[in-house]
Amino acid sequence: MKNVEQQPKAGSEGIRVPHVWTIILFCLILAGVMTYIVPAGVYDRVEVAGRQVIDPSTFHYVNPTPVNPFDWFVCIIDGLTASMAIMSMIWFTIAATDIYTESGTLHKMVGWIIKVCRGNYLLVMGALMAFFAIRGAMGAFELHIPFVPMTIALSLACGCDVMTGLAIAMIPTFAAFAYGPINVYTVAVAQGIAGLPVYSAMAFRVSVWLIMMVVTFWFVLRYAAKVKADPSVSVTGFVNPSSADIDIGALQKERMTGRQKLLMVMLLATIGLQMVGPMLWKWGFAQIGALWLISGIIAGVVAGFDNEKICGIMGKACAGVFVGVICIGFARSVSVVLTKGNILDTVIYGLSIPLKRLPSSLSALGMLVIQSIINFFIPSGSGQAAVTMPIMAPLADVVGLTRQTAVMAFQLGDGLTNMVIPTMGALVVYIGVAKVPFAKYFKWVLPLYAMLMVVGAVGLLIATFIKLGPF
Repeated sequence: MKNVEQQPKAGSEGIRVPHVWTIILFCLILAGVMTYIVPAGVYDRVEVAGRQVIDPSTFHYVNPTPVNPFDWFVCIIDGLTASMAIMSMIWFTIAATDIYTESGTLHKMVGWIIKVCRGNYLLVMGALMAFFAIRGAMGAFELHIPFVPMTIALSLACGCDVMTGLAIAMIPTFAAFAYGPINVYTVAVAQGIAGLPVYSAMAFRVSVWLIMMVVTFWFVLRYAAKVKADPSVSVTGFVNPSSADIDIGALQKERMTGRQKLLMVMLLATIGLQMVGPMLWKWGFAQIGALWLISGIIAGVVAGFDNEKICGIMGKACAGVFVGVICIGFARSVSVVLTKGNILDTVIYGLSIPLKRLPSSLSALGMLVIQSIINFFIPSGSGQAAVTMPIMAPLADVVGLTRQTAVMAFQLGDGLTNMVIPTMGALVVYIGVAKVPFAKYFKWVLPLYAMLMVVGAVGLLIATFIKLGPF
């Protein structure tokens, strides 16, 4: 396969986007300065169904508790500590996946998929995207990161580029998560806090979700077809960030060895356990990380690797995504500073005030904008729901919206902005695994983000008009 790595021309990209660590550090410093300027305020918390939520009628100002500059950086350590479970899960899943990749199992699985689909690359990509979309609608998010090396290998084998491979796994995951009808982390939590029946208004939600999926699939597959027809339009080039190029003809002819067949079964079993563990045994990130660590070690033994090679592969894999994984804890430090400075509630309170001044027909769009802004500071679906829904739900009553519409605005604002904000650690990890610069990714995904926001905004206006319920 011909390498067509596109090198940017001097001055062709305009303003240079800073490194993602620099962006997050700027946000951290801004949050720290805000603790000296913004009045400290808090809502009282009450326990509802075993969960601490805000009492929206109790906001009051308190004595200022500014966070000193030294503690801004202490908050980075606090953020890393609080995020260690998810960071470890990502490191170990990537490390274990590289063991399977090094054994040749993943490449031959890709060849088998291509052979079964008789070389119809769009069918292969569409089938994989559907799988990721369904899982994303249920709440899977970071769990698809280990698939990125495989989808990149598939994309390159089909004559497409690295961005296509990244998009196959990442974009349907993010888009489906954004308005997943049965997303356990956002819709279930938000509806529960708002007092709505969990998973209510399902028909309307599924309809909007399907439209979003059509737009998403069209965007990704259209780009894949354009790149295959004209490699010069690629934004990333065709150099595999983790392994050598794949000869698609030879790949389809190769047969798996006995070891590789066993490894394929082990890999599928690991993926299956990853899917059912959270549902059957209430697994969290720590348990999933441990699962992949065990799977990777055993896979290395089955592949015939000695301990030095197993450790070397895993160490190199972890080092390759270090920048992105650290961003998860780094980004969390922003909300840690705001919380320690007792201004997080003040920010939420201030953002909610303008909604009371908007016509009811535009209030839903106002909520969407506010939730999008808040997600920059709290890039956690369930966390943002716990902070904002106790405010937004009763606020919806005041401005003439249904609480179901408020939940919809929250979910769209939280989910869609995950695709473009650098404080979303998982986003940085996805593009870090593919070694795609944030600036290139941002420019590529921005049109899709805009289209999905339009779909979401139209959905909100319809929900406002029909008074989407039950209340």
